[in-house]
Amino acid sequence: MSNKYFVVISLFLSLSMKAQVPVRDEPRHHNVFENNYIRLLDVFVSPHDTTQFHVHNTPSVFTTFTETATGSQLLSGQPSGDLSTAGRSWYDSLNTPRIHRVWNEDTSWFHVMDIELIAGRPHSDPLVLQDRLLKLYFNEPLANGYRIELQPGNRVELPPSAIGYLLLSIGPAVISYRTNDHTEQRTMKSGHYVWIESGKSFSFTSQTNTPSSFVLLQLK
Repeated sequence: MSNKYFVVISLFLSLSMKAQVPVRDEPRHHNVFENNYIRLLDVFVSPHDTTQFHVHNTPSVFTTFTETATGSQLLSGQPSGDLSTAGRSWYDSLNTPRIHRVWNEDTSWFHVMDIELIAGRPHSDPLVLQDRLLKLYFNEPLANGYRIELQPGNRVELPPSAIGYLLLSIGPAVISYRTNDHTEQRTMKSGHYVWIESGKSFSFTSQTNTPSSFVLLQLK
């Protein structure tokens, strides 16, 4: 009986230790960009692979780029399944920290981005952007989120922001963009991004012959 008790306690301690891994330190979560306001964790999970148990405790915007059968499990819960949708984006306040692990049940890679809003409090109160090409997803204390669907030649203009913008490509795209007096062309893939610094005007135009999709975060 004592040996069984020791095994159970050892397993519990092992899980508890793994559960202390902050999401930014989980090996499949790659920190690709960070400043005073956001931390971009680009996440790739290969077929039949599983992440470590990890802790989410920072308000975040999650965006998925693949249609993948996945599973997840809270540290104290039962496994559950899901099917990710390419282009889905949502806000999570994470007022209650989430400790979980995620796995890929599919035959192709699972790709998701966790955009942590690390400022802790809002630093501005911008007006909601008014543009026929912008669809408001959410209006939260640290960011507004928009979905953008561009047809070839469509152009979006953004006013200068007190904090900054993050433009995230959902799929393949080619854009020409202008920041103040600087013009550049960019070929983008799923998860590619452009950070627009505070105080700079920004506009971009679709240069492809097919529709393209983006998520825009207006930081506060």
